Amino acid sequence: MGCAAEVPENADVATNVTVATGAVETNIFGGEDDDDQDAVPSVVALKVGSEGTFELCSGALIAPNVVLTARHCVANSITTSVSCDERGRSTNGPHVAGEQAPSAVAVYTGASPKFGHEPDAVGTAIVTPSSQYLCDSDIALVVLDHAIAGVEPVAVRLDAGVAAGETIRSVGYGQNDKRMPIGTRFRKEGVTVLAMGSGVSESRTALGPHEFEVGRSICQGDSGGPAISEDTGAVVGVVSRGGDCQEDFGHIYTTTAGWTELFDEAFALAGGAPIVESGQPVGGESGPRAKPIRSATADRSEAAPSCSASRAPANGGASLGLLLASALVLAARARRRARA
Repeated sequence: MGCAAEVPENADVATNVTVATGAVETNIFGGEDDDDQDAVPSVVALKVGSEGTFELCSGALIAPNVVLTARHCVANSITTSVSCDERGRSTNGPHVAGEQAPSAVAVYTGASPKFGHEPDAVGTAIVTPSSQYLCDSDIALVVLDHAIAGVEPVAVRLDAGVAAGETIRSVGYGQNDKRMPIGTRFRKEGVTVLAMGSGVSESRTALGPHEFEVGRSICQGDSGGPAISEDTGAVVGVVSRGGDCQEDFGHIYTTTAGWTELFDEAFALAGGAPIVESGQPVGGESGPRAKPIRSATADRSEAAPSCSASRAPANGGASLGLLLASALVLAARARRRARA
């Protein structure tokens, strides 16, 4: 993430406002080391890339074999900046072109992961909105090659938005202001939601319908990290982009609400269902649904060589399971088309 541009004083804030950012990266500023009794173990680190080049992102386990993160963490970027208007539309063209190979996403647990060691799991499928834009849709689900044991998944808010004034806990592995190395999990409690889209906030930050703004909290490496409701403990958003880490405005999350079909598709591949904020599993047709066009990228090959992870080829049973899950996804899509 780079700097958020202020809106010129003579700008038409209703129709002609953008927030320009630098590279879509994001640190917990003003927080504390997340390695005590109040730790959030469901927040994991993502090491993304292959051939010796990696990027650090954060994510949250919402099932033993599913990680929620930001799309820009797992996509092939075609721009170093993201500029959006208050309706959630890009003002600087396409941002991404497809996704990384799922096996290039390595997941590490713990407060201070050793990234030179074997990961706890790697990706086998990535489910995202299919557009080439990150505005208002910077969200992704990574299905893992196996369940991660010993870490309790976190619940997710799917049916309701985020309200201004609501407080969240920001958690991630990015840069921090405590001189701890990047890759150390930090958290900041009592972060107030300043504004919920769509529109232009008091800080003159443009927000799409599925985006909300917070103050000083996040920065580089925290991308994809969760906003966790301090009332319910459920994930309500993922870090997308923002301004200078020291500024107390302009940091943007994408909401988890409004993407029920995206979650349905990921869990058709993964098996099971997410735990919603109430603590009850999501039913196939329950809850309001946005209707994004989605894309699912599945990895049926061996992991690409890297300096930190290797993975044996999937066995026959795993391949059969993936084919069956894919058939279920196609059947679900056919039913939705028939109802349309």
